[in-house]
Amino acid sequence: MTGFANKRITEDNGAIPPDFGNGETTMFFITHHRSYNKYLEKNVEKIYKGDYLFIEHVDLIDQSDKYDDKDKYRYVFNYEYVNGGTSAVNPYRTTQEKEFYILDRKTNLVYKSPYSSASWSRVQKVYLKKLNKKMGKD
Repeated sequence: MTGFANKRITEDNGAIPPDFGNGETTMFFITHHRSYNKYLEKNVEKIYKGDYLFIEHVDLIDQSDKYDDKDKYRYVFNYEYVNGGTSAVNPYRTTQEKEFYILDRKTNLVYKSPYSSASWSRVQKVYLKKLNKKMGKD
């Protein structure tokens, strides 16, 4: 599974912004619910080598003056749910998977991972490693 993610989460596939790693910037990692946040924080603190802040989406909006500098706070790492297909146990039920993306606040472009999985923590780890590589910090 991580082999598929590793091959697909690339700049050429539209998952990583071309300017990522150029200049000093702080990545926002959007927090959600406790079980997600636990793994998000663990993965980011262990793997990601750039500057970052954990923030709730509403705080990013409510504190827009504080984070208005789109050169310093350029990128947002988040996810959305996508349907992953039918369940192996129950073919009448579809699974939900997390599809990670990066929002470039400066250009307002979204860079989506072309790979999603119910094993989202593994995919997230691959994505973070790819971002490190793009920054030259792998």
